[in-house]
Amino acid sequence: MSIAEKKVHTSKRNFIFALILLLVTNILTSVTIILMSRKTLREQINQRMLDVSNTAAYQLNGDELEQLTAEDKGSESYNRALDVLRSFQDNIELDYIYGIRAESDGTFTFTIDPAVDDPGEFGEPIKITDALINAANGRAGVDKEAYSDDWGRFYSAYSPVFDSKGNVAGIVAVDFNAEWYDSKVNSHKLAAVILTMVAMTVCIVLSFIIMSQNRKRFSSMLKEMAELDSNMQKLDDIIMQSAVKKLDMLPESENALLKTLASGEPEKGFTHNEYDEMHTSIASVAKKLGRYLRYVDSEVHTDDTTGTLNKIAYKDKIKEFDESVSNGTAEFSVGFFDINDLKDTYVHKGFEAGEQLMYECARILQEIFGRKNVYHITGDEFIILAEGKGRLYMDELFDRFDKAIERYKSREDTAGHFSVAKGASTYTAEKHSCYRDVFVEAKLRSDDDKAAFYKRRSISS
Repeated sequence: MSIAEKKVHTSKRNFIFALILLLVTNILTSVTIILMSRKTLREQINQRMLDVSNTAAYQLNGDELEQLTAEDKGSESYNRALDVLRSFQDNIELDYIYGIRAESDGTFTFTIDPAVDDPGEFGEPIKITDALINAANGRAGVDKEAYSDDWGRFYSAYSPVFDSKGNVAGIVAVDFNAEWYDSKVNSHKLAAVILTMVAMTVCIVLSFIIMSQNRKRFSSMLKEMAELDSNMQKLDDIIMQSAVKKLDMLPESENALLKTLASGEPEKGFTHNEYDEMHTSIASVAKKLGRYLRYVDSEVHTDDTTGTLNKIAYKDKIKEFDESVSNGTAEFSVGFFDINDLKDTYVHKGFEAGEQLMYECARILQEIFGRKNVYHITGDEFIILAEGKGRLYMDELFDRFDKAIERYKSREDTAGHFSVAKGASTYTAEKHSCYRDVFVEAKLRSDDDKAAFYKRRSISS
C-alpha cells in the first residue's frame, strides 16, 4: 500500500471515529438537556404550588384556627377561614385546598374543607406524607411522589399556619391532580426528543455529504499521487542509468537535488484540511446548544408570577455574599419589601386584584433597583440584593421607590390601599458575621415599618 493510500485509509478511519464521537456527544447532550428541562420545570411547578399554599397559610389567623372544633362550623371565625380557602379554591387552578390539624397521637385530620362536592369531614383522618410531616414541624414542602386516597391521585403542597407565638397552629394543603402534574413535567420531553432526532438526522446526512466530498477529494489526490509516483520512478531510472557518474562533478546545489531525486524524497507528514467542514458543523451545533442552554438557564432563574429573579437565583447570590464575607471583600446592602394589606385585597377584591398589586410592586422595584437585583421568594415579599452598594444608595432609592408608588396610586384606582413596608441594612464587618445577619436586620426594619403603618391607620380611623 502506497503512502497516499495509507493516508486515505487513516483519514476514513478517523472520520468514522469522529462521526461516532459526534453522535454520542449529541445524544448525551440532548439527554442532559431533557433531564435539565424536566428538573427545572418540576422545580418551577413545585414553587408555584408552594406559593399558593404559603399565601393561603399567611392569610389565615393561626390563633383562631387552632381553637376551631367541629362544633364551630358556621361561627364567625370558622367562616373567615372558610372564605379565605374558598377564594383560592374558586380563583386558582387547583383541585382541592383544605386545612389539616396534627393530632397528639401522630395522625393528621381534616379541619376546614371548602370543596362543594364530597368535602372532608372535620376530624376525618388524612393520608400522611413526608411533606405533611415537615409542614407539621414548621417547614413548607411538596410531595416528591404522588399518593392516592379516596378522592384520587395527587401531589400536594403543605404550608404551616403559625399562631401569634410562632407555633404551628395548623396546616394548609393544596392538592394538584397527579396526571396534570406529570403531564406538565413531561410537556417538554416530546419536543426535546423530536429536536434530538432532527439534530441527529441533520448530523448524519451532513456527515455522509462530507464523507462523499472527502472520497472525491481523496480519489483525486490518489490519482495525482500515483501519477507523481510514476513520474518520479521514471526520473529515478533515468538518473540512475545515465547520470550517476556525473553526480559528484556537479555543483553542490544541483548535486544535492539530483541525489535526492535519485534516492527518493524523505517521507514527510501531510497536512490535510478534509475535516474543515466537520469542524464547522460541530461549531454550529455547539453554538445552537449553547443558545438553548442559556434560555433554559434564564427560565430556571425567573419567577413566573412576577418576572423577577426567583429562589434558585437568590440562593446562588447569597452564597456569593457569604463567600465574600469569609474572604473579607464583602460590600453589599439588603432591602426587604412587604406589601401591606395584601391579604385584605385578596379577600375583598379577589385574587386577580392581589396578583396585580404583586406585579406592579415587582415592576416598580425592578425599575428603581434594576432587574438583576430584585428577588421574589414567596408570598407578598420581595428582597433587594445590592452588591457594592451602601446605605446612602439604599436611602436614595427607597425615596425614589416611595415616589414611584405615589405616582402609580395617583394614576390607578387603588383607593389608597397600595402600600409597601420596607427596611434595609448594609453589611459592616463589625456588626455582621454573615449574610443572614444583614437580612434579619433588614426584615426587622421592614416589620417595624409595617407595624407603624397599621398604627397610623388605626389612629386615623
